[in-house]
Order: sequence, then C-alpha cells, then structure tokens
Amino acid sequence: MNSEISAAATAVIIRDGEKGIETLLLRRHRQLKVGGGHWVFPGGRVDPEDYQAADDDEHAARIAGVRETQEESGLVLDIESLLFLSHWTTPPNMGRRFATWFYLAAVNNDVAEVLVDGEEMDDFCWARPVEFLEQHRQGELALLPPTVVTLDELHRCGDVATAQQFYRERPVPFIAPLITKHKDTVCMLYAGDAGYEKSDPDTRGAKNRCYLESGAWRYEFTLA
Repeated sequence: MNSEISAAATAVIIRDGEKGIETLLLRRHRQLKVGGGHWVFPGGRVDPEDYQAADDDEHAARIAGVRETQEESGLVLDIESLLFLSHWTTPPNMGRRFATWFYLAAVNNDVAEVLVDGEEMDDFCWARPVEFLEQHRQGELALLPPTVVTLDELHRCGDVATAQQFYRERPVPFIAPLITKHKDTVCMLYAGDAGYEKSDPDTRGAKNRCYLESGAWRYEFTLA
C-alpha cells in the first residue's frame, strides 16, 4: 500500500444568506479515483510551483488553495484573508493519503458566478451547512468525514462574523484520524476524544468522533 502523503489545500468558502450562513460545495466527477461523486470544498494538491512562490509550507498551501479554487470554480480569493481553520491527514489504511490545510474564505453575496471546470468538478451548490448535512443523512449527498465535521462546526455559527470569530479563537487542530469499530459500527476517532490514545471508543469522557451509519457520516462532539 502506498504510504506517501501528498500536501493539499482546501478553501471553505462562506457567505451570509437570507436564512443564515451558507457555504459552497462542488461535486467531484464520478470517474475520479479519489472522492469521485462526493461533494467537497474547492481544493487540491500543492504543486511544486506553489512551493517555489512561497516562503514556507503553509504559504504554499495558501497559494494552492487560491489557485485550485479558481481552477475548479472560477472564484478568485484574497490569499491574505484566508483563515487557517484545520489540518487533516488521511489515515494510514486509506490508500492515497493527503495532508490537507483547510482555510476559511468569506465572500460577499455579489461574488462572481461559480463556473465549475467540468473535468474535476461537474456541479456546485450554495446552501446552509445544516441542509448539506441533512441531505447526507438521507443518502442524497455523498460527503467525506472532514467535510461533515467542518459543516457541523459551521452550522453552529449563525453568520460569517461568528464563524470567523470561532476559528480565530480556537486553536487550529492537526487531525490524524484513527479508524476503529464501536458496537459493530465504523468509528473514526480524533484527538481530544477520550478513547483516542488507546483507540478505544468505549472509553468514558469527551467525544470527538464520526460514525458511519447507513452509508452516512455523523459527527459527535462532547466535552465530557
């Protein structure tokens, strides 16, 4: 199994809608080997050219996030305004692995029209995070765990300003998931979960985990 880890970057684009905060998801073309058919935030690999134009790895990720977003959606982001919100590394037993920088990017309601490239991405949708999560639960929308966790966090924020404040104040988590089973259900544990260190989901205490239930991921977070 290939254990090489590729650097990647993702832009979590948000705006204020009539009923609250909205975010943009793009659908990956079904023929793609990685995440085909899944709805994701814009993003992709950090290319060698991104490193050449950067001061360090994090700066290269920002450059990649802006570049990939423009290539996949036609939207041009302000690199200086990107807010680093999380970093995810694919578990060792998942085949192709990525170390992905997630950035929050707020845009105005009059932002230019989204234009998917038709190759990597074949559709797009603006919606409230809770709407995406409900469609996923109903089996209508394929989502990956990092997307589910981020959407769950965003739906607890009423507007863009609240989301920006939340991510500015929260220490940025570097997430290395552990995959196990809990009561015959696939369970993905994250740091901060009481069972993370021993990979034991039965451990009592705080919870920071995802469950795969009927083909849909459900995020669970409690402090105790």
